[in-house]
Amino acid sequence: MQLSTRYAAVLLALALPAHAASAAAPAAAFSPTDPRHARLYSLERQAFALFDSDDYALSMSQKTRDAWARLHAAALRAKVAGKPHPLAGVALINLSSMDQIDGKNPDALAHANEGLALLAPFADAYPVAWMQGLSIKGYVQATLGDVTGAAEVLAQASRYMDGYIARTPPDKLDPSTHMLRSNIAFSHAQALTRLGRNVEAVDAQRASMEARIAASGPNSPDTIGAYYTYAQMLQRADRDVEAEKYARMAVDIATDHIDRKHPSYARALEALGLLLSRTGRRNESLDYLQRAIAIKRDTVGTGSLYFQFGLQNLGTVLLPLERYADAEPLFMEAERGFRGIEGENSPQSARALAFAASAALAEGRREQGVERFNAALARVRAGSDKDRDIGQRVYPYLIPALIAAGHGGEARAAAAAFAAETRQLDNAPAIPLAQAAMLSAWTGPDRTVLGETARRLVGLLRDDASVHDDAELTEEQRAALDTILAVAAQAQDAALALDAMAILAGSRIAQANRLVAQRLVADPALAARVRRLQDRTKTLQAADSRLLKALAVDSGVAAARTERAAVAAMVDVERVAIARNYPRWVEANGGERPDLGALRDGLGEREALLAVMPAFDGVYLLAVSAGGTRIERAQMDRAALVALVGRLRGSLTPAGFDQSSAHTLYSQIFTPGILATLGRARTLRIVPTGAFASLPFGMLPQRPVAAVTPHTPWLIRRFAIEVQPGFSATPDRRQQMAARDQRFLGIGAPLTFGAIQTADAPRGAGALSQLPPLPGSQAELRAVAHRFGMERTTLLVGRDASEAGLRDRDLSGYAVILFATHGLVGGEMEGVSEPALVLSPRPPMRRGTTGCSPRRKWRGCGSARIG
Repeated sequence: MQLSTRYAAVLLALALPAHAASAAAPAAAFSPTDPRHARLYSLERQAFALFDSDDYALSMSQKTRDAWARLHAAALRAKVAGKPHPLAGVALINLSSMDQIDGKNPDALAHANEGLALLAPFADAYPVAWMQGLSIKGYVQATLGDVTGAAEVLAQASRYMDGYIARTPPDKLDPSTHMLRSNIAFSHAQALTRLGRNVEAVDAQRASMEARIAASGPNSPDTIGAYYTYAQMLQRADRDVEAEKYARMAVDIATDHIDRKHPSYARALEALGLLLSRTGRRNESLDYLQRAIAIKRDTVGTGSLYFQFGLQNLGTVLLPLERYADAEPLFMEAERGFRGIEGENSPQSARALAFAASAALAEGRREQGVERFNAALARVRAGSDKDRDIGQRVYPYLIPALIAAGHGGEARAAAAAFAAETRQLDNAPAIPLAQAAMLSAWTGPDRTVLGETARRLVGLLRDDASVHDDAELTEEQRAALDTILAVAAQAQDAALALDAMAILAGSRIAQANRLVAQRLVADPALAARVRRLQDRTKTLQAADSRLLKALAVDSGVAAARTERAAVAAMVDVERVAIARNYPRWVEANGGERPDLGALRDGLGEREALLAVMPAFDGVYLLAVSAGGTRIERAQMDRAALVALVGRLRGSLTPAGFDQSSAHTLYSQIFTPGILATLGRARTLRIVPTGAFASLPFGMLPQRPVAAVTPHTPWLIRRFAIEVQPGFSATPDRRQQMAARDQRFLGIGAPLTFGAIQTADAPRGAGALSQLPPLPGSQAELRAVAHRFGMERTTLLVGRDASEAGLRDRDLSGYAVILFATHGLVGGEMEGVSEPALVLSPRPPMRRGTTGCSPRRKWRGCGSARIG
């Protein structure tokens, strides 16, 4: 008996050679070589000769289909014990293979079902054909959306294959049998992972990899594919260290053993890039993904599924980098490609469309995002309602967008569907379960548990961030935090908002301190403690999942609560111990969870705090003062406000200052409600993240201005502004630091550049002259100096706050150096190519003297280079 190469080629680009004869013992009452059926064997050989032709057009032609049809018809007439001859089923299974290759999946499924039914009484006489039929059926079922059914069929095929190999002598097993085993296990693993059964998927993919090694050897292109696919499965099961090992193995073997233009080389690069991205090394991953796309373009072309996956994968790395505008066209191109290849109801096209929808939301196009999400759901549901993977991708974004658009009924229905589908996942992670519970509470009639569900979700997000060493947030986590902040703003729950904002700020702090944290954990004792905390936190996450599942199905809640409480207690003990013994590591990783009461108590006299946090599609504001708290969402969306920040920074040139953008930003951030909460505070501590970390808050005018004048009502005239990265550096904390025997150097309140009109003024002085004075910065420096004690303090203010004043001073004796002045980003002003701090300009030079010293190492005169 012969089998086609093409079914396996389409599935995994793997070869299934012809003439793969069955090695199993024939059924007792039937022989596949019975001479009475010689005519059928002749028809079988004719059909396989056409199907296995090197002429692809001939192999897939109507002539080949007619040859299989003749075999089918003749075998139906040739009875065996009253049943049609099993070659009737073999013919239909090969027709099914042709259908699947042609993209005719419904026809492929019908032919596979009919062929398997005819072959079933004789399966042991045609074991390879039987397993091939099951493999085609399972693959097509998954493609059409019946993932649960596909998993069952492929599990049946895997069990049969294991039994077949066990009863067949090793010298009778040829490579094609191992390859078929690998194909079946691969398809089974893919179906399991779509159902969220990741632990089982790892086992199935390992079986596929081992069979591939047996079939092709350890260094073949096919085996390289098995390595990186196994790495992907390990990563989904949170086994990141093992995953990176196999991903790098795939790239190393591909580099040493196959041509650079081979598709497996591109896919190995892509798999490693995706793994690096998912473990927080996204910028590093971009190079691997871009190289993979270039190779795919040259080898398989832009009309292949592999190319579309490459586009989609690159887009998914750009999303958490907040490069939404770059990611969206990649997703839309992939969506068109998937749909053109797989048909209008392609699950992959629906997934690409859902990614594009989330990018549209992040860019402020809510209506388009909702339309795309609904289209993605409808596309999959048209094939089957059993594919829950797309719902897990869509609902966490769609439901908040529907609520914001005022579509309460649609949001309620979507929340119910999300909760129902999440409960059905075999090993549903805690975060989706908690999201589903919170969104159900938000859209339901009884909102008494909304705060509780939101606090549970923010706790899970905090735990999730703590078990990963990359410190970066995914766009899913950022969107979940956005939803929590929306709930907090609606309920004016400042404590909840502070918890969510602390995760956003802590992520930025941890990213900035990554190298510091890595140096700290070089201490073996701390490294062991951190790993133990992470392991216990993962155990807590599993306990959270079981509790949430119990709550969702209203069964076993008491036992799940008890288990969760016991694990949580162990985690808390470990966290407290590490914070006590290694406070620097805690600070480097974003600090401890802030307490609203302690934060308010730590505010100084007439001091207030304002957090400005872009989340996913919104920007949230939290004001805290002695008089109260307030949480708001800015009226403009995140993308529009980030664009305004960029416009303002780009306008800081002699050509002009974008007063309109500056005042719009002021009015969006300092709303009447926020100003009322800040009250009569004179000092404002600002905690910004994202683009707002580079916003010159002091330059925001408090009312519209037509031109900059000495009387422009800059915000710095209202508040002495202190910008800090997170919520932990309270005055009490600073007081404790200052109480030690430390020396303090403060530099600030520099002279302005407005008076410099001479020809020897430093390049860029015209732009610098538009910067306002900072009268509040001197008060800020003196306030900090008071905490250290004047005997341990040196202040350089006014004319002394200059580059020369710093160059001539030995700085080694100062434990703390504070600059209270304007900070500039490289390129935002003419003559300022690198980040800089603005200091006092040098006085006009006498005629005949030169400007900056030719030995100067800091760029520009009157500004100190950062770094």
